[in-house]
Amino acid sequence: MRTFIRQGILFLLSAASFLAGKAQEATRIVSLAPSVTATLQQLGADRIIVGRTTYCPAALDGKPYVTIGNVLETNIEKIIALKPDLVFGMAFTKAETLEKLKALGIKVRNFPTPADFEEICSQTLEIGSLAGYGRQAKALVESEKAKVESLRAEFRQSHPLKSAPRVFFQIGDRPVFPVIEGTFMNQYLTFLGLENIVKEYKGGGISREYVVAADPDLMLISKMSGTGQEAADYWKKFKDIRAVQNGHVVLVDDTMACCPTPVFFRKTLQFIAGYLRKM
Repeated sequence: MRTFIRQGILFLLSAASFLAGKAQEATRIVSLAPSVTATLQQLGADRIIVGRTTYCPAALDGKPYVTIGNVLETNIEKIIALKPDLVFGMAFTKAETLEKLKALGIKVRNFPTPADFEEICSQTLEIGSLAGYGRQAKALVESEKAKVESLRAEFRQSHPLKSAPRVFFQIGDRPVFPVIEGTFMNQYLTFLGLENIVKEYKGGGISREYVVAADPDLMLISKMSGTGQEAADYWKKFKDIRAVQNGHVVLVDDTMACCPTPVFFRKTLQFIAGYLRKM
């Protein structure tokens, strides 16, 4: 009899622990960051996203998410109406918005912009854990890390560089904003043995004269939500730039390159490596 009672107690404790663990998993998520929305989709968690920004990718299953504003301006009333149990933010999310949500008892997790691929992977693991997709996140990160390392090794072996091609990577226009050192986007270059022409640069726009004087071998231009082609065409007027002379002014998909997820990082790296093989 005592054994039966003890087993019953152990079963109830185990069930309570299981239910408590399940209760911690998010079932209604509002994402205020395109990279978080994309990460959740890549983990197979599309169904638990209920709200997103205008810059986030559209729903995969055809059922539209509720749009709650853009990255900078969000409609708090819309967020509250969705009854989320978890809200994800990123660097541009206003602190005031997050504090108001916290005050209402809504769980909030705000991420800084990841500095490198390793941090992208770490954030993915945390997003997966909080959303109840920890196993999927672990598998995804392990797979993408292996693919990135394999790509780097294969590129170094099949495409040895006598000298590092000098690259200008533009992600904003008027003023011109470049990819700078110390960012995850700069790793697209360093992982492939390329040299960023923008050195010791701390932020803000740069002059076109700076780029002309640096004379890059390759110019990577973000599509910049549709304005990239115009920027690329403008650069082609500068015939003294080596990249222009040799036809190496290339548009890069900003929806992937500027969106820090393990999958998009690897795909952007593949795209740049593929172009380099043809140079």
